Amino acid sequence: MGFEEVFPKALKDALESITKIPTYGERGASRFMYNLLKLPKEERKKVAKAILQAVEVLRPCRECFLITDREVCPICSDERRSKKFICVVEESQDAYAIERLERYKGVYHVLQGRIAPLEGISAEDLTIDKLMERIERYQPKEVILATNPNVEGEATANYIASLIKRRFPSVKVTRTAYGFQFGSLIEFADEYSLEKSLENRK
Repeated sequence: MGFEEVFPKALKDALESITKIPTYGERGASRFMYNLLKLPKEERKKVAKAILQAVEVLRPCRECFLITDREVCPICSDERRSKKFICVVEESQDAYAIERLERYKGVYHVLQGRIAPLEGISAEDLTIDKLMERIERYQPKEVILATNPNVEGEATANYIASLIKRRFPSVKVTRTAYGFQFGSLIEFADEYSLEKSLENRK
């Protein structure tokens, strides 16, 4: 009896579906699926139901591209938040990491990735054009570039900074300081390091 006859089709289909998620290769998909199957059946159903619910209701904010369950996210629609400060991040989880500090009172702009030529991701694949439109509309005092402190994040920040300086020379552009190790990700940074990174931006 061959492997294809032994391996359950339902498991094969699930693994293949998971690998379509960026950064999930065969190993990551297997780890997720086999750990999920260790849960009692009712718990598995709850996880699947929660994921399905998220798929149905979550979307990028029409304004800043933050993942939300509304057309315009609560941050963009909050009149108390200053549009004179725009914090640019790679992904929604980065914005939420900063938001947990409850110190920043501006708005965000989510790029939905970073420039990574080796992965075929260029500036045109990100929401940089929309960022330029928002800068033109709001004329902010400061644009804070809070991309991840790694090679791709630095390249993305430098590209956006040069674009802003060329098109909007009066807008102040700052970069978050290295409050945490180069090569790490904002979403996993501890609160103290992240706070210092924002405070000491240059």
